Amino acid sequence: MKKSFLLSLIAGSLLAMSSVPAGAQTAPPPQISETMYILPKRGMDDEFKAAVKAHNLKYHPEGPYTAGLRYVEYGEKAGWYVWIMGPTTFASFDSRPDEGAHGDDWNNTVDPLVEEYGTTNLWQYEAEQSFGRDILLKSGNYNLWAIDVKRGEMGRFNEIADKFKKTYESMGNRGFLVYSNLIHTPGTADAAFIASYTSLADWGTDWGVKKAYEKLYGEGSWQTLWKTWDEVVVDFDEELRSNVK
Repeated sequence: MKKSFLLSLIAGSLLAMSSVPAGAQTAPPPQISETMYILPKRGMDDEFKAAVKAHNLKYHPEGPYTAGLRYVEYGEKAGWYVWIMGPTTFASFDSRPDEGAHGDDWNNTVDPLVEEYGTTNLWQYEAEQSFGRDILLKSGNYNLWAIDVKRGEMGRFNEIADKFKKTYESMGNRGFLVYSNLIHTPGTADAAFIASYTSLADWGTDWGVKKAYEKLYGEGSWQTLWKTWDEVVVDFDEELRSNVK
């Protein structure tokens, strides 16, 4: 996905050099989200959540700068929060709220409650490989897999993502979203799969994905899928997250 994104930038540059026919439609800009891990000071979770909520209501209530907060329930960073802004466009990032009153508000109300800031990243939403974004937003919880793809295997990985999307779409009851990591660092994820659930009891049940997958792709295809997965994926980092209200 990352490679396809870079290729699209190159293609876009070449197209810009040529004339565009009148009335021709252009593709919508990529939808980008910024994520930032934050660990509040011990015993200050409630104050931290209240401060971030107040900041978001004041400076990120809606539109291209909408922001929200997620809590990592389980995973390597359990106990951390993830501040998310977007989805928006690259152009909107250039005029985002930053210095002045916005920066002063964060520095004076949120930052004093922060123990540590973690990774900040940019993720591109892959709409054609995703299903049920509205379902996921309403669910309140989601399972995230941040996936490190083997070099040269992104094409085969995209085929896996496409099949998962069609499977969840055929089920119709869970959101399944795919994101591409736009900021590469060694050993980090190239993509993310996100699937919705409503409670831990729900998360712990059989979702019926295997049955739905084999209904689409034939008996035994589920086992073949995971064999291919092992061939194209280095590893993945899983988190269970909940929306902070």
